[in-house]
Amino acid sequence: MDVAPLREQLRNATQDCSARGLIFAAKWAAEQLCSLPAAAEKLPVSLVLPKATETNEKEQRWAVQDANEHDQMLLGKCLFDMREFDRVASHLQECKGPRAIFLKLYSRFLSSDKEAGSVDKEEHGQEEMVVSAEESEQRQAVARRKRELVAIRDELEQLDRATGLDAFLLYLLGLVLKALGQRAQARSALLRSVHEYPCNWSAWQLLETCVDAVRQPIESLSTETRGAGWMHHAFMAQMLVEQFGGSNQDFAVHVRHLQQLFPESPFVQGLLAVRHYSMREFEDASRLFAQLQKTDPHRLDLMDIYSNILYVMEDRARLGELAHRCAQLDRFRPETCCVISNYYSLRREHEKAVGYFQRALQLDSKYLAAWTLMGHEFIEMKNTAAAVDAYRHAVDVDERDYRAWYGLGQTYEMLNMPHYACSYYMRAAALRPYDSRMWCALGSCYESSGQQRQAIESYRRALLGSAENEAMAITRLAHLYEDSGEQAKAAYYYQLLVEHAVKNPLSDQPAASGVGSSALHVSGNGQMDELAAACLFLAAFENDRGNMAVAQRYLVQIVDGASSAGASQQRVEEARAMMRAMNQKGYCCLATLVY
Repeated sequence: MDVAPLREQLRNATQDCSARGLIFAAKWAAEQLCSLPAAAEKLPVSLVLPKATETNEKEQRWAVQDANEHDQMLLGKCLFDMREFDRVASHLQECKGPRAIFLKLYSRFLSSDKEAGSVDKEEHGQEEMVVSAEESEQRQAVARRKRELVAIRDELEQLDRATGLDAFLLYLLGLVLKALGQRAQARSALLRSVHEYPCNWSAWQLLETCVDAVRQPIESLSTETRGAGWMHHAFMAQMLVEQFGGSNQDFAVHVRHLQQLFPESPFVQGLLAVRHYSMREFEDASRLFAQLQKTDPHRLDLMDIYSNILYVMEDRARLGELAHRCAQLDRFRPETCCVISNYYSLRREHEKAVGYFQRALQLDSKYLAAWTLMGHEFIEMKNTAAAVDAYRHAVDVDERDYRAWYGLGQTYEMLNMPHYACSYYMRAAALRPYDSRMWCALGSCYESSGQQRQAIESYRRALLGSAENEAMAITRLAHLYEDSGEQAKAAYYYQLLVEHAVKNPLSDQPAASGVGSSALHVSGNGQMDELAAACLFLAAFENDRGNMAVAQRYLVQIVDGASSAGASQQRVEEARAMMRAMNQKGYCCLATLVY
């Protein structure tokens, strides 16, 4: 497929978005444009571009209006770039072209958002209780903003009924509807927008926030956006990472298509890095972020996520270097403040970390990562009230943030309020259904509140997800079934626990001499003691069923494994006592292995 049509499409998108002040969408399109193969005349995959339609009378009239208002638009765009939004709206008040109408109404939207945000920032800076006058001012600002949003919505809907809206005005309508909480209507408007003009990345990102992945099947959304050509793959890859952490098997299909179109795209490389981060594959994620930073050393996008990875890896040297570099590039970017906060948090200087998170929120009050991570810092400082407030702000910004719901669950569990904690853990598990950590936390909370059946179901659900907490879920299931008297089911999960330990030994653990693969090797004496208890239960269970040889083998694993992995002396003595009891009854088939 010839690369020229795609190159022309991205050039037009960069110019069109830039002319309307959509700088992030323009930057995204320009990055993909520069990521196209420079010398290749043919693309390695077939390229599906939206079908070209003949210019109708309405579009011709819009083009004439935009041309007639070109001079006014030049001044309007200059004022917009200087963030004089009220002057833009006033200057373009009498313009009738769709481009001027967009810039006018978008300026009114940003002006109202700026006014409400300035009051909100003042509130964030207060450490004491907000006085009534400031609270009243904030409420008045919010009310004024809502009235302005309703006025913009009504004007756009009236224009849509009269002459129709172009793709950018449909995007603006979706933006206003989303701000008013009318998510379904916003989703409808945005779908119309991306089908008419697929290369507006801002519209795709906003559409993603209107998708309820819990209630809406991902397949239906994929079908609805398929007509948008290659942008469908970019959107689906981005959404699968954000919604499912990249665990969905379709992610690889979409990314492969993008890699063939844009082999040098930082967007695609960032998607892969974030996917590894979401899958908790920190080494691979760190390697990709380091490559991305080497390719574009002045880039700040996604560096906050990179700092999260270095924080989890406890790589203080690289995290400190990253914080220093980001501060040199732009000290007043929210991402920079987040990176510096993570550095101070790793050094256990939690007060300084909170200070930089608050600075990030002064720069952008809707910066989700700062709210969530600040909640984590307050947990470390044992300030549960401030942690709850931070997490609640996070879910107000984006109710799909499973980390904030999980943090709320942890906080209320610390406050000994398990019923509230269970509710929040359930929200986190619904957003991350294949993350075993969510289900294990929910199961533990159910246990503490005496809801054994629900705890069992949660732990069983954890086994369907990632293998990270597999041993914990199996152990708790075995104990719960044992406590409820269901010996056969308890034996099944104890057997799974033993098999898990045999399959996952420590790489640096030497094998027990004379035992081979039957000995148990795990990390830590506590885990070995748990496995010894499992073998004792299984030995007693098999003994009651008359399987003496099998019972003896479990007991041998405890005694032989104790020398290398450290089962408690009490467990070893229990195993030897049980073996002696069997021997006294005449079952001496393995006695020589013990004495």
